[in-house]
Amino acid sequence: MPTKPSKTVASRSLDCPFRLYARKYAKSTTWTLKVKNPEHSQDATENIMAHPAFRKFKEQETSQIAQISESLLILRQTQAKLCSKRESDRPVILQDIYNRVKKTKKYKLQGRRPIDSLIETLKEENSVWSYQRDAEGHITSLFFTHPLAIKLLHGFPHVILMDCNYKTNKYEMRLFHIVGFSSTNKTFSGAFCLINNETEPSYTWELNQYTEKVLNNTNLVPPSFIVIDRDLALKNSLKKLFPDSRVMLFIWHINKDVSAHCMKKIGHATDFEYFMCLWNQVMYSSTEKSLKDNWKKLQNQVKNPQVLEYLENTWFPPKE
Repeated sequence: MPTKPSKTVASRSLDCPFRLYARKYAKSTTWTLKVKNPEHSQDATENIMAHPAFRKFKEQETSQIAQISESLLILRQTQAKLCSKRESDRPVILQDIYNRVKKTKKYKLQGRRPIDSLIETLKEENSVWSYQRDAEGHITSLFFTHPLAIKLLHGFPHVILMDCNYKTNKYEMRLFHIVGFSSTNKTFSGAFCLINNETEPSYTWELNQYTEKVLNNTNLVPPSFIVIDRDLALKNSLKKLFPDSRVMLFIWHINKDVSAHCMKKIGHATDFEYFMCLWNQVMYSSTEKSLKDNWKKLQNQVKNPQVLEYLENTWFPPKE
């Protein structure tokens, strides 16, 4: 996995002219200190806690931090928890927690590459996984799922959701997420795949792995319904590999796209709110007749030709 260029970092003492020389006499424990240049490049801090050396974590705190991930939400929760348990006024800085997490993860790697550590973890947990490389040997796709996830998919196989999160890691790869729905209307993770682009070949490879490693190898029935956003490349791959599954779109994604496209064209906030009300009536129509009636109502009420053209070319009539 090729990494993106490292961030530019700098030292807080960069180009500081201050010079202090220390000398220890060979036959005694005496030291002499001599200031050659008393000037500093920065003003003196008013509180010593501005220096990381005075904010070091205790052993118990370090052990607690080592168990968390780099999720910002979890970091903030940990920050609040550490603050509540400290008897002193010594602050808990979010960046200090993040730095400690990074240091712990680097220690756990023990000189291995992150991808090697991940694959070793997948092996230890008996996960189902596979990957493909490019001509230079870089991993371009990594599919994986856990045995417990497969067990849940067997219990609730009929409806799955597929979505892709953008560049959520330092390799700038997309995380393709397959999500299942339980009978209690709860979601669970069915499988994951890191892919380097959102093209039809990438989706086809990922769906092939899901078909071979999960469906075929464990006798899991194909889903009856697959819910996606309006990703045409994914939709084309699904037509090839899941021809009998009905592909549906997220209403949330549709409304988000419609809102982003039409807000500026409509302009006035009150008019836009009324437009979205009309559009939601179309989206939530319970019968084919009410769908046509609500669409006709929207056409009669909305006089902006650009908005109507966008809706007709993109969303209505419902695209197969």
